[in-house]
Amino acid sequence: MKSFLVLLSQIFVAFVVICTPLKAAEKANPFIGSWKLISGKYLDGKGQWVEYADLKLSAIKVISANHFSFTTMKNIGSEAKPELEFWAAATGYYQYSAADYIEYPHLNSFGVKAGESFAFTYVIDGKEWRTERTENGELKEQELWVKLD
Repeated sequence: MKSFLVLLSQIFVAFVVICTPLKAAEKANPFIGSWKLISGKYLDGKGQWVEYADLKLSAIKVISANHFSFTTMKNIGSEAKPELEFWAAATGYYQYSAADYIEYPHLNSFGVKAGESFAFTYVIDGKEWRTERTENGELKEQELWVKLD
């Protein structure tokens, strides 16, 4: 019985040691994890706001210590009988500061060339992540994400 308790305590210590760096990285970088798009809107080429809800968009964004990836789908069916079709996807690296989150898409479905970026101001409050993207002083996009893990 004593050897079982010693083995159990060793497993516990190993678990804590293995998990500690990840938890420290997550605290240092609040973006690490998976995020679900809750709502958003963007300013189209005609200067009209387009709500993501009106387009029936859903998305998941996965962020590691240095890279991001997202896939966005559009429901062309109904809520009762969803039928999803591909809308957009991108992957690349990102940088952040206390107020700014900047994505540099490398592979994407919407024609952004390597080296171009999308810069957002952001606020993270608990599991909610709010972003705003402006260009030349004009608000172009707003999003609300919720952290899944």
